[in-house]
Amino acid sequence: MWYEVREQAFDGQAIVEFLKHLLAKVVEKVLIIWDNASVHDCEKTRQFLCSDPEAKRLHLVKQPTYSPQLNADEQVWSQLKCVGLKNTCYQNVKELKPKVIEEMEKLKKDGSRIQQFFHHPDLGFL
Repeated sequence: MWYEVREQAFDGQAIVEFLKHLLAKVVEKVLIIWDNASVHDCEKTRQFLCSDPEAKRLHLVKQPTYSPQLNADEQVWSQLKCVGLKNTCYQNVKELKPKVIEEMEKLKKDGSRIQQFFHHPDLGFL
């Protein structure tokens, strides 16, 4: 599980930087399951995917538009909100960010939990 905690929204450049970082860390082929957010299909992202030789290692699977129930990421966010951050309160993003990172790192190390997300009955694949 790879993630990035950002204080601003992703744009095409940020997506490309994330993909480059991912490709630098992982030597195998990479399966990316994307929702149809416009940033995933913007000109900058498409240009990178078509022109960078390393991008050939990425296998993209796009999910139907407006189908969050099919996205395993939603299980990650549910785990984070309903378990990791349950009954917590932070005054601002500066206080929240380290706790989010701590919980995401715990989850990242729990391979069996991540696998369970892909077996959720609402997901569109197994």
